[in-house]
Amino acid sequence: MYSEVKCKKCRKTLFHLQQKNFLLNAHHENLSKNTSEMEDTCDTVRDENMVHLDENFLPHWISLKIEAEQWSKGRINCPYCDSRIGNFDFVSGSRCECSNSYLPPVHLIKSKIDLVS
Repeated sequence: MYSEVKCKKCRKTLFHLQQKNFLLNAHHENLSKNTSEMEDTCDTVRDENMVHLDENFLPHWISLKIEAEQWSKGRINCPYCDSRIGNFDFVSGSRCECSNSYLPPVHLIKSKIDLVS
């Protein structure tokens, strides 16, 4: 299980993962599950390049950004170096490639962050 998320550019800690913080895959499954327990419903689950966040347990600074944009859509930038690390979209409701599920609205780009154990 991961314990913190860091910006890949400035290497500063963005937030610590506590028991209530959930990283989700595209099918709203908790990433703390053993990967062998996850259903192989589509290739997105295995090969996704995004880490989705449970909108009920967001870090405070991300919640403030979403509220400032009035729960519509926008970018998530590192609060330290202003590098883009993700997006949120509460308007269009994108679907997973398998068409079985809507993607969680808040996500971080795996290539822009470090997930530290």
